[in-house]
Amino acid sequence: MKRKGSITPEIKQKKLRGREGFDEIAVDTWIAVGNCSITLGLISAAIKSFEFALGHQPVNAEALKQSSHCLRLQDMQNNEIFGSQSAIGKLTRALEEHKELNNDSGLFKELAECYLTMGFVEEAQQAVQRSMQLDENDPSVWLLNAETLIRKNDRAQAANCLMRCLSMLPESLSQFTPENIEIARSAHAELAAISAADGNIELSIAELTVTLSLPPPPLSRIDDHFALWCALATAKERTNDIQGALRACEGAESILGDSPRILMTHAYLLLIDYSQENAEKAIKVTQKIIDAENVSESSSEGDFLPWYLMGKAYSILGSPRLAYDCYQVALRRASNSPITWLAVGKLYLQLRQLPDALAAYSQALRLHIDENSHATALAWDGLSCVYEQSEDQLMDASDACARAAACFKSIGDVDSATFFEERARNLMLASKKEISPPAPRECPDVPNFLIRDYVALLPAERIALVQGNVRAAGQFHQQQENASYQATTSSQGQQSPPNRPHSAVPAQAHAKQQYPHQSPPQLFYPLPQPYKSSKSSTPRPASQQVWSPNQQPNTAFNHPQYPSYMYHQPPPGVQMGPLPVPQMSHRSPLNPAQVVPGGVQYSLAPMSAPGPVGPPPPPPGYSYGQYGPIVYASPANNWQR
Repeated sequence: MKRKGSITPEIKQKKLRGREGFDEIAVDTWIAVGNCSITLGLISAAIKSFEFALGHQPVNAEALKQSSHCLRLQDMQNNEIFGSQSAIGKLTRALEEHKELNNDSGLFKELAECYLTMGFVEEAQQAVQRSMQLDENDPSVWLLNAETLIRKNDRAQAANCLMRCLSMLPESLSQFTPENIEIARSAHAELAAISAADGNIELSIAELTVTLSLPPPPLSRIDDHFALWCALATAKERTNDIQGALRACEGAESILGDSPRILMTHAYLLLIDYSQENAEKAIKVTQKIIDAENVSESSSEGDFLPWYLMGKAYSILGSPRLAYDCYQVALRRASNSPITWLAVGKLYLQLRQLPDALAAYSQALRLHIDENSHATALAWDGLSCVYEQSEDQLMDASDACARAAACFKSIGDVDSATFFEERARNLMLASKKEISPPAPRECPDVPNFLIRDYVALLPAERIALVQGNVRAAGQFHQQQENASYQATTSSQGQQSPPNRPHSAVPAQAHAKQQYPHQSPPQLFYPLPQPYKSSKSSTPRPASQQVWSPNQQPNTAFNHPQYPSYMYHQPPPGVQMGPLPVPQMSHRSPLNPAQVVPGGVQYSLAPMSAPGPVGPPPPPPGYSYGQYGPIVYASPANNWQR
């Protein structure tokens, strides 16, 4: 006789089957909710949905993959790596505890993605190889293998993998699945990056145009789509097609709206030709960025670049007071970046406020003492201009020119190095009264490619860079300048470059593995490439120079010409740890503060504020006025100190 309330094995089995059926339905439902959230760009909601799915079925491969994917997306949005770390732990435990999952190619592919995000290239390569062993006909695995090879600087092999990936996709766009579209988009974008790094800008433009002819990505990857448009615009700029670059920005704005990233690129392009009409347009564009940012001018938080570009626009329009006010905000937010100090130095030099120009160029040198940098060369160039306009300082001007020549020689700019060596000799002879002083020259401007390197970054990346460690910022500047100059000289061939070399179209940020605390690699930043040794092996000409140029290996990369094809008609606009820094009060050039690194003021005029007499301390390894006392010329153009 059965006891009342007892449960028979049959009832238990029936309940168990009912529970399993409920779990399967619940898992499918939560996965569907998660995928819908991804489509809407609701990454946090998607992560929770996939966690609920794993709560019902911990070994569900689809939920594991999608959960890891969302954690990586969240890292990209927040400029972090914690989600990728968590995803690696979950995937590794699942593969260790449930051997049946070791036959799922997608899990190893997702694990490789996480390793790449963390900068662990070797571990990513191993996971990719395991995934390829399980399914060698998956185009996404070949795409991931190419990305891993690019991180290892094997661009030729990466290009072959990308071509193999594209050959596996359907021939007609009508047959593409959403996943096929994303694979094609990424593959063509990577080919564009490789072409740009190899100096083939025309091919890079063709690949970018193909990429943008695809249907737009989901909202979760809209930042990548903005980056593609910016890359196309800057690629056209590098071929001197400024109007085409501006049309690309206008087309992107008409399709995507006022994205700060596209607006920043648009403002940068408007200021290239120094026309007053375009400068007025640039002010309106940058004002949109500033309004959208909604950060107080007095705050040290926020992005410095829109204020820098607005300051440059006001300089072009001949409004030094407004330019200075904008530069002041930029300095407050990015005191570790040399380009704003260089711009302020130029502004003061134009106004013949020589002590302030001296202080600004000195600070740029303190922040960026590196002979392999254009910024350092320009700072020495600016100091030479200051001394040339001062009385009895021709010997100091000669020394600064010699140092600028050494910097240009070490970065491979032979023409500029020759110019400054000759000018240094002439200034030295003029100081001895053997010849007449050379004619004054225009003060140096910040070259476009230095600004472009900042424009290519996401606002969060730019803020993290300029407010972070000075040494890391210096490494970034050198890597970006190296990539920019080498790609430009490769693409221009026998053409004569205008003034200063231009940088590469932003290619994939594979160099970012050196900064694991920043966001995972974005799609289109420059790939570093060594300079040719023939341009850097010349011994330094003068004993005054305290640095010796580093020798650079000669590395050449070649890859086959890739076929470019259009999926459909192109979209509109497309045609195939800080150092101490000066604390500057909010004043304009009409009543400037006498800036000295460390916040000390000095006085050189009867009406200036009291303080130590004399110029600011010199950069390391250099002594101002070593050949005689500094005597500044009288102010010009009715500008009074």
